[in-house]
Order: sequence, then C-alpha cells, then structure tokens
Amino acid sequence: MRWIPEYGDATDISIRAKYGYLEGSLSIIGNIVLFLIKIVLGVLLNSIALIADSIHSLSDVATSAVVIFGFKFSKKPADEKHPFGHGRIEYIATLVIAIILMIAGIEFIREALIRFTDLKGFSQQQLALPIACIVLFSAIVKEIMARYSIILSKKIQSDVLTAEGWHHRSDALSSIGVALSIIGTSYGFYFLDPLFGLVVSAIIIYIGYRLVRSTVDALIGQKPDNYMIKQIEHIAQQTKDIRGIHDISIHDYGPYKVVTLHAEVDPDLSLEHAHTLADNLERKIKEKTNYATVIHLEPTYNLEKQVTKKEVITCLLQFKQEIQSFHKVQIINRGKQTNVKLHIIVNPQMSVETSHKLYTKIKECIQKTDNTCIVDIHFEPIKTKKTETKAI
Repeated sequence: MRWIPEYGDATDISIRAKYGYLEGSLSIIGNIVLFLIKIVLGVLLNSIALIADSIHSLSDVATSAVVIFGFKFSKKPADEKHPFGHGRIEYIATLVIAIILMIAGIEFIREALIRFTDLKGFSQQQLALPIACIVLFSAIVKEIMARYSIILSKKIQSDVLTAEGWHHRSDALSSIGVALSIIGTSYGFYFLDPLFGLVVSAIIIYIGYRLVRSTVDALIGQKPDNYMIKQIEHIAQQTKDIRGIHDISIHDYGPYKVVTLHAEVDPDLSLEHAHTLADNLERKIKEKTNYATVIHLEPTYNLEKQVTKKEVITCLLQFKQEIQSFHKVQIINRGKQTNVKLHIIVNPQMSVETSHKLYTKIKECIQKTDNTCIVDIHFEPIKTKKTETKAI
C-alpha cells in the first residue's frame, strides 16, 4: 500500500521500531486534534458524554506514547543481563495499554450511571445535529487509524500495535455511541446518552481483558502455535537424513524467538556429518520463520521392521500340534539388532532332528517380520500331564 512506507526487512528489530514510531507519531497527532475538537464541542453543547469522549481521545495520546516507548526500548541489543534482548518490553507496553483501556471503560460506566440519575437535554439544542455529524466523522477518522495500526501490526507481527489499533477502534465505537446519544437526546430520549455509554464501556473493558489475557499468556509462556509446529515439521521432512523431530518448544522474546527441538538421525552418522545436518536444518528454519534454532540430535533406529511379542506369539500358534506350551518370550533391542528369546515345551519323545526342524520353521516364521533378528529357542520336555497344561 502506498500510504505504508517500505522501511525494509520487517523482522529486523530496528526496522520494526521505525514502523512503531510511525504509528505512534501519527496517533499522537490525530488524537490531539480530535481531543481539541471534542472538548470544545462538548463544552459548547454541555454534553457529559462528549466531554468524557474527548478525555478518552486524550488518553489515547498517552497510550501512543507507550507504543513509542515500547519500541524504543525493545530494539535495544542483548547485553550481559538480557542475553535474549529486550523484545518482551513490547508485551509490557501492550499490557499497559490494555489496563488503560479497562480503566477508561470503568470510568465510562461511572459517568453513564451518574447521567442516569440526572437525565436532561442540551444547552445549545440547535447545535446538536451538526455536532453529532462532526462526532460521527471523528469516529470514521479513528476507525481509519485503527485499521492502519492493525495493518502495520500484521506487517511486523506486533501485539502492541494490535492493542493500539483496538484502542483506536474502542474510541471510534464510543464516538458512534456519543453521536447517537446526542441525536436521541435532541429528540427528547435523554436515557440514550448513558445507555450507549454503558454499552460502549462494556465493549472497551472486554477488549482490554482479552489483551491482558493474551499478553500474560505470552509473558508466562504458552504452548507453541500448531501452524508453526507443522511448518517446522514440514521443513524437517524436506531435510535429507532427518528421520523425524519431536519435543518442539518455541521461546518467545518478542521479535526474537528461539526454537528448541530434538532431531532423529541415523546412529551411524559421523559427528561431522551430524553437525552439518543440524546446521542445515537450523538455516532452513531461520529462512522460513526467522526463528533461531537449538537442535539436540538423537540417534534413532528403524523400528518399522523389528519383530514384536504379539507377532512371535501369532507365529507360535501356527505350530500348536508340535508345541505343548511356551513361556518367557523376550524381545531385546540392542541398537539395530533384535534378539528374540523364548522357551517352548515339547513332547519328551521328540527327536533331535524333529526339534531342529521345528526350530528352523519357527525361526523362519519370526524372521518374516524382521529378517535380521536373532532367534534363540530353548526346548523343554514336558514332565507330566499333571504339572504341565497345554497353553495353546
């Protein structure tokens, strides 16, 4: 958009600050102009709602100053005490704006309740409609400022500008309420002024609450966004020799974010190759997300072809005519090697040759699942029918 300057890479802390200064400066100028217009008209009309709305516009000057303050200090580089920079100052600035919003909402409720106890018309009744039109125009200006702030917030991924945008929008909503109340009051519906004040106040408080909640979650630490996790997983899948990743965490320091994850690799990789692999994955994540990355490499073995205890038992059940019973079935995984150990009970009259053939059949059956596994079978002759029951 032509009315949004292109300062450069929006992920750069200094560039982000420029966008913050731009929004903050325009907001301060716009709010001072609106305050002067509203306060003059409010005094002229003797409208409590309009005077209160002018004070709301003046309070926006303070929040815009907080925006500039937040960006100024958040761009400070990392130091000994703050190795991850000062980006979380943006969250503190957002929290301050949200609290100001809620205080303003509570103040509006107080003013509205007072107005309910003293319903009356305006001192300059003939000016009510022209002033209402001017107030509506101010609401349009505030909505434009809100949209501008939100567009900038999306460009640089800034919660503080989102909060500032909603603050502008709350002022626009309150101005609409004030304009409608002025029109209604001019026609004798005096209760509309405080009624609209209560509705707008509730909206303002709710917006403030939502901002406080989201900011506190970010400061405390919250679960990574599912979209971002899937994006990182996709990057890993496209990286050669990475078998999988898990335990993904995203540490949020405002504009500076750090991803920690565990990457699964072949255990036979050399240290040099594994290190290069980790560097490549870090570089790809940085290019796609602009997040710094800390990777813990884990050797992992291909478990897809390893035999399971269930498969061993299924195999043994095929030889129930020759096997009296079985027990002590063990599956031992040693790196890439799988050992299968078991005891089977057979007829004591079985010959060595027959037992050897049975061993070969069982081994081949088990190795259909994993042809690299070692099968160790211990044959036990059944002692008596009383002490040994058939298990299959």
